[in-house]
Amino acid sequence: MVSIGLLTATVTLGGTAAVALLRDGPGDTGAPVAPVVVSTAASAADVDSGARMTVALTAEDGSTEVLAKLTGLKKGTGYRLYGYGLDDHRWAVANWTGGAGKVQEVTGTVPAAIGGISHFAVLRSDRSTVVTVYLSHDAGADIGPNGG
Repeated sequence: MVSIGLLTATVTLGGTAAVALLRDGPGDTGAPVAPVVVSTAASAADVDSGARMTVALTAEDGSTEVLAKLTGLKKGTGYRLYGYGLDDHRWAVANWTGGAGKVQEVTGTVPAAIGGISHFAVLRSDRSTVVTVYLSHDAGADIGPNGG
């Protein structure tokens, strides 16, 4: 029979994550199972472009659902949201044209777990970067030029 010796919920820098540390019970060696991040969020603003982006991520069957909220984009301009892995692998998440509204929301999926994602970037159709949001994988560390 397997029992849960310890269940912990914790908050990480930049968002919320549920972390489960499971132990076997009487014969337990004391080594916790690796934490599993269920959701997280991060945001950043770019001084040059004036754009701001917040990304909210949710784990979904081995992939990650992405909700990005952006402000400061130009109407009629083409944009693409990319997700980047810790190994610099890049995934196209969404394509759209800037609208007249103040806040624009885009959604998509990254075929990787949250823990394997380094950052997200929005590029214009001319491939120039508009804004980048880095994810913190260590609650005590600042990652990237925008913090974590």
